[in-house]
Amino acid sequence: MVSAPILKPEFLKRLPVVPRGQWAEQYKFPSNYYPIEAGRAIHYLDVGSGPPVVMVHGNPGWSFMWRSLVSGLTGYRRLALDLMGMGLSSRPGPGPWYSLSGRILDFSSWLDSLDLTEPIHLIVHDWGGPIALGWAANNPEKVASLTLMNTAVRLPHGAKISNKLLLFKKTLFLGRLLCVNLNLFVRGLVRYGTVRPMTQATIEGLLAPYRTKDHREAVGAFIKDIPLSPSHPSYAALANLDRNLSRLSTKPTELIWGLKDFVFTPIFMRDLAERFKAPELWGLKTSGHCLTEDQPGHICDIVLDFLRRNS
Repeated sequence: MVSAPILKPEFLKRLPVVPRGQWAEQYKFPSNYYPIEAGRAIHYLDVGSGPPVVMVHGNPGWSFMWRSLVSGLTGYRRLALDLMGMGLSSRPGPGPWYSLSGRILDFSSWLDSLDLTEPIHLIVHDWGGPIALGWAANNPEKVASLTLMNTAVRLPHGAKISNKLLLFKKTLFLGRLLCVNLNLFVRGLVRYGTVRPMTQATIEGLLAPYRTKDHREAVGAFIKDIPLSPSHPSYAALANLDRNLSRLSTKPTELIWGLKDFVFTPIFMRDLAERFKAPELWGLKTSGHCLTEDQPGHICDIVLDFLRRNS
């Protein structure tokens, strides 16, 4: 295991101050940081030893969402990063790192820094899918297996963008006001992301890194980066991933899906399933978008069994 470097002052000043509360009792993992250029640093968890399992969250999550898997996937080296501008990672100003291509580059750079010698088991959710799969499609020989949760690489035929999501996406002014200034996007996640109500500690944990307007810039940038037309700057990167996904089609793959998700509805699950050879499908009828909060123990059991059969 490679030791994480000590951050210099120019990196420390860009990290968010996140007060610890009840949520910290569920997140007792040592913090690691990987410094990138321009004073940016990626926060990540690195727990245990064995075949590497890399977990990638979406918007507006952070590595807190993976805590049950980080605790439960014993026998594996569990790695979970906070994407740039999210969780406990740096809060840089606007830049190319907030585009899909930029996030794939940062993800690739972080993985290279770990000097992993074995193929990676990838576990992804939401925007973590295009980011991690963008890397994986270019490095199929470095991928051991795929676990895909409520994500997408394209808008399937017959699917629609959620009206709740479009409310934040439609206009730059309104979307920014609601998402960045008023924090309604993150608060909407904790209100509508699960079937069963979240505990107060869980709500605290999901909200903790996004307390201030400055801490939410990346949340708004993620929404802005959703490519709905060919003229969008990230459209080409997502289309390229869509074309290259076939490079991963024979990898052991499982799809674990919260069927009550109002964003990634079952049509997205079926579309992805068709892209892989003999994928394992788990449709969870009592889970929403935040499925690891609805059924953490069950999902951990599913993933652990899958990893043991494919390691």
